[in-house]
Amino acid sequence: RYRIGEIYQEQDFLEPAIVAGYLDLVPGTPYDSSNIVQAHRDLSDSAYFGHVEIRPDLSRATGDLVPIRVALRPGTRIEYTIGVGVSTDTGPRFRAGFRNNRINRRGHRFIADLGASPVIQGLTAEYRIPLEDPRREWFSITGALQNEDADTFNSEEQRLGIRWTKAMTDTWLRTLFVDVSNESFNVGETVDTSRAIIPGIMFDRKISDRDVFPLRGHRLGTEIRGTDESLGSTTTFAQATAWIRWVRAFGKSNRVLARLNGGVTASRDFSSLPPSVRFFAGGDESVRGFDYNSLGPKDADGNVVGGTDLLVASLEYERHLKGNFYGAVFVDAGNAFDDTDFSAEVGAGIGIKWRSPLGPLRLYLGYPVSDDDQSIRVHLRLGADL
Repeated sequence: RYRIGEIYQEQDFLEPAIVAGYLDLVPGTPYDSSNIVQAHRDLSDSAYFGHVEIRPDLSRATGDLVPIRVALRPGTRIEYTIGVGVSTDTGPRFRAGFRNNRINRRGHRFIADLGASPVIQGLTAEYRIPLEDPRREWFSITGALQNEDADTFNSEEQRLGIRWTKAMTDTWLRTLFVDVSNESFNVGETVDTSRAIIPGIMFDRKISDRDVFPLRGHRLGTEIRGTDESLGSTTTFAQATAWIRWVRAFGKSNRVLARLNGGVTASRDFSSLPPSVRFFAGGDESVRGFDYNSLGPKDADGNVVGGTDLLVASLEYERHLKGNFYGAVFVDAGNAFDDTDFSAEVGAGIGIKWRSPLGPLRLYLGYPVSDDDQSIRVHLRLGADL
């Protein structure tokens, strides 16, 4: 049986160490075609390369050692994207994106996105630096400007942060971060500005048999963050959130989808917390049948001001109808709340889905089972199941 010999590259636009980070090929180990296929897939998915060729060079074989030739040509360096969409949470929206896939020979990247809708307008940017294994570890400098004008609050936020992301296993991704933020807000009768330095850690895991319309899979994650006035912040809090999504098909025409979101917050002065730290419920991805962020504790004047804790669950059954169309029934329950003062709001309804090339397009009719307002609400959303 042959063994892997010298691995040589034919490319001059990236440092060899960046390319080597995508190759799990070790000289001296037995030759295995599946490792070659995986290396080809990893290089192709990196967005650095327009053409990838990995082959054993039999003409240079010595004994049982076979050199591996890696021939690469650069891919598209600059990319622009433009998109439009609509959801009942944010209304019609416009998106424009810019991406520089290869700023220099060290493989640095720059990504920027502009989004605008009647409810949320924002600009985000990321400068990403690959580390030793660019598939599994990178360092990022991020920035964001966002304005949100919802029925329950108004906020303007500026944020700058650094992130270190590393794959701990084949499925778990860990991110350590520090954000510096400034947020001016209006919630209920409170008008204030919050400045904070917020360190935190996040874990995320996704397993599925396919990216679009999975038949089996789950995604789960958790985030812990907080700050203290001793760091120069205007408020003190500690917060933990967790989420899980689950999909399972049975038979040829049926799927069950479930999700659970939860969070807890400890703070010295809740009124000083900006909306980005408070919990709200209701909307397309929360309790359907209720408006976006319309659920949560209220002040003395009846204004929803958000809560310190969150618990929302959903269960949905889906059946194939015809072609790329599917029918669904669902029930959602949960709320934002303070301490143990939890009272779940319940929404239920029916929906229809179109399996589009970009992902499932969903139209739901949600009924607020637990609310005195018995009007049916429409929920429209395009996005992945996990």
